[in-house]
Amino acid sequence: MLRLLLLTLVATWVTCEEKVSIKYEAPVLAFTLPADNKDIDKVIFHYFVKNVGHQGHGVLTTEGWQYQSRDVSLDGADKVEAFAVAYDVRNHVLLRTPSSTLTLNDNRVVAQLPGRKMRGAVIFRDDFNSFNTANWKYEVSMFGGMNWEFQVYTNDPKNVFTRDGNLHLVPFPTTNDPRFDENFLHHGTMDVAQLWGYCTNNGNYGCSREGQYGLLPPIMSGKVMSIPTLRYGIVEIRARIPKGDWIWPAIWMMPRDSAYGGWPRSGEIDIMESRGNTVPIGVGTVSSTLHWGPAWDNNKYSLTTGERHTGSWHDSYHTWKLEWTPDHLITYVDDQQIMNVNPGAGFWQKGGFTGANIWAGGEKMAPFDKDFYMIFNVAVGGTNGFFPDNYNWGKRKPWANNSPHAGEDFWNARNEWLPTWQGEQSSMLIDWVEFRHL
Repeated sequence: MLRLLLLTLVATWVTCEEKVSIKYEAPVLAFTLPADNKDIDKVIFHYFVKNVGHQGHGVLTTEGWQYQSRDVSLDGADKVEAFAVAYDVRNHVLLRTPSSTLTLNDNRVVAQLPGRKMRGAVIFRDDFNSFNTANWKYEVSMFGGMNWEFQVYTNDPKNVFTRDGNLHLVPFPTTNDPRFDENFLHHGTMDVAQLWGYCTNNGNYGCSREGQYGLLPPIMSGKVMSIPTLRYGIVEIRARIPKGDWIWPAIWMMPRDSAYGGWPRSGEIDIMESRGNTVPIGVGTVSSTLHWGPAWDNNKYSLTTGERHTGSWHDSYHTWKLEWTPDHLITYVDDQQIMNVNPGAGFWQKGGFTGANIWAGGEKMAPFDKDFYMIFNVAVGGTNGFFPDNYNWGKRKPWANNSPHAGEDFWNARNEWLPTWQGEQSSMLIDWVEFRHL
């Protein structure tokens, strides 16, 4: 029987006809294997550049099993070769694909003079007819910044997917996944890389936690980050925000490189934040904020914040806009101004900071004078005060922000808040996003 099994495995390797597709759009080298075989639990991509071998763990997406790398230099290479090995849940080999080859354009690294920037010209646009891993990467982590939110972000195609020309970011209870139950949340180990292929952020125990030291994240959700970046220009996003108690959607931007140091020294641009509760500061309010300052406890966001109010921003799609110039940052919703920031002589002076100006080497808009990338995410809860304890929510807020077991308090009250999460209504839907020159 063992010999027969080994012969079967060898035969599977030999007769597999699927091949890895290889795509290169500088600086991203991407590999995809169709997800036709439902028995596949893991895929390892093996690829060769200049006769040097590399490998990476695939991630299951709506486009198939995918892996992408930005770390391999292709300068001088004339081709990329790749194959994939797929494994089942017992780590047995299911198949090995034949080798695929991508022939590279010999002229791809030839220097070119920069073209004239045409006013209003589109730099980047995505209509989300598919999820393009050359444009977007997933957050896969339990990291919640200083907010200590209650979700784990995954690349699960039930949390992040495209359908009908929309990007869907969907939060749902972790126990909806058949791999997890109540006992797992209390006593299991959530190893993000083992469960979802890799981990993107280890801050605040983002990659591994044990339930015995505090409830594991009771919510799975989605967060994606753009590979294209922008420095000065127009950003527009058409989206519908979610409704559901304690849901926290955001459309925001972060610096590609922390040129001035760690957060908030290099800045953060929050184009839209909201809360899913059906109260005035919930779906009735959207806000924009800049985060900036020399330290996390000296962040002058209160000087650069604006809000817009209506009955419900959830009930239909709206267009959010950022106008970012060397002199100002202005945000809008449906052409209604939310926030207008002109730092005058500079943000150091605007903040009234003392000591050496950490942005002295930059432009007037420093730290907002560098390339930033786009982020879409749906968080849940948190203890940083975004859901204040002393607000009249019209119902009991199930956790206190100073509670040592806030996530567990939240989860234990699921019979109160989970009925407000009504399918697609509790998801954020992004119709399109566009970056343009000024």
